[in-house]
Amino acid sequence: MTYLVLSLTAFFAGLIQGLAGFGSGPVQMMTYPYIWPMATAAAISVFVSVPLNLNMVVTYFHEVQWKKVLLPIFPYIIICSAAISYSKMIDPTLMKRVFGVFLIVLAAYYLFINKHENKPLNRAKTIVYVSISALCDAFFGIGGPLMVIYFLNKTDTGREYLATVSAFFLINGLYNTAYRLVNGILSASQLPFLAAGMISILVGVTVAHRLVNRMNENVLKKIVYIMIGLTGVFNLFA
Repeated sequence: MTYLVLSLTAFFAGLIQGLAGFGSGPVQMMTYPYIWPMATAAAISVFVSVPLNLNMVVTYFHEVQWKKVLLPIFPYIIICSAAISYSKMIDPTLMKRVFGVFLIVLAAYYLFINKHENKPLNRAKTIVYVSISALCDAFFGIGGPLMVIYFLNKTDTGREYLATVSAFFLINGLYNTAYRLVNGILSASQLPFLAAGMISILVGVTVAHRLVNRMNENVLKKIVYIMIGLTGVFNLFA
């Protein structure tokens, strides 16, 4: 049953990511916390998403702006590492409630605020966005929303943005997975689940490439984040 839930979730995560350009982390974290502790669920979500980012980096390799990747990656990794270590000591019930609030805020952000994402970022906003993203990545395996804003403001074209943000999360995903392995959050026992998730997410994104011209992206985004908001409400009050 675990493999079925994992595979279906990863498949839809790849499908949504391939159609809408975002969302693999939030979709995975709608079910993974019901299978594993929050810290382990976040770790699996991050690692299973690695093939998606690798695919994007390979596809748009010549568009990657490496200097723009390296500037935020070091503070991001430092904050994320510290938060990952701390996450093992947090009460799981409290984490579930906090995660519920986070999902509700995330859904509201994409539904009502995301249209302002192209406003220029000053230094203070940059620090806040990178810090909050690192914390959300460490605790919930969802660091994307604010980093999307960051890289949209730092790149000039769509291809450059996709390549650069994918390179950022590829490096971060590999590092965080290694860090979690060293700290015992991930272990060899999870390898079969990781393999199943990675295969399923790649199948999902492959199907998405075939469907992308038939889907209304804006409607799909709204449906995804309404579902995420409802999942947040369930986590908060269940």
